[in-house]
Amino acid sequence: MTLNRKQLQQFSARAGVIAAVTAAGMVGLAAPSTAIPHDPGFPFSPTLTRLVPTSCSAIIDAVTVRQEQPGTFGVRVNVTQTGESCADWKVAVRFKNLDTGYADGQQHRVVNGVVQNTVDGVIVGFGTAPGVGRVEARIVALDANDREMEQISGTATFTLS
Repeated sequence: MTLNRKQLQQFSARAGVIAAVTAAGMVGLAAPSTAIPHDPGFPFSPTLTRLVPTSCSAIIDAVTVRQEQPGTFGVRVNVTQTGESCADWKVAVRFKNLDTGYADGQQHRVVNGVVQNTVDGVIVGFGTAPGVGRVEARIVALDANDREMEQISGTATFTLS
């Protein structure tokens, strides 16, 4: 999909407003985060997305959640949707183990701003098991056909033991 000049300006303006509001309460937006995710609530940078073709947009805040099994992590996702006629969409956690090269991820449906099929609101499973090592992860918004939507993906870099 290509955006015409007016659509691009509207998206840029929305993203700018959302980023400015979010930045007021966030630290470290410009640089990737680095820490051990076993620390409580290790944050991703915010994900900003526009839900095409509707007039919706969303801010996705995510933090890691400690898991019992070594080499795994969970992600608690909080979605704030704005706009009208918001259709169902998907949120995905994608990762790459920088030491082994193994990459994977998993996705969940979002209905009315609520992430479906999570364990106590936390995304877990084989798609969040990169193994021991340095991990680069990102949050991605997908449409109903699993295509990435217009977005600024939230990212985090951490080490799993």
